[in-house]
Amino acid sequence: MTLEEKVISIICSNLEKDEKKIKITSNTNLKNDAGIDSFSMIMIINGMEDEFNITINETDYAKLKTVSDIVRNLMEKYPDIEKNIK
Repeated sequence: MTLEEKVISIICSNLEKDEKKIKITSNTNLKNDAGIDSFSMIMIINGMEDEFNITINETDYAKLKTVSDIVRNLMEKYPDIEKNIK
């Protein structure tokens, strides 16, 4: 499983029932396209922190608009993160 696939999996597992109908891709804008609110985004970020045993800086939250943004941020901050994918 790639980092992007894992991130999408974490996002999908934290979506509300109505949101699960939306296909999440690397270019999906999580707020505008998927309707993910700030509370759900925090749950998604917490899920990633737990899964990868990392901490995502709160100042980066506003930058995480798409799956690609999240993957890029994780790779920049944690270059070895792919080793933690199960």
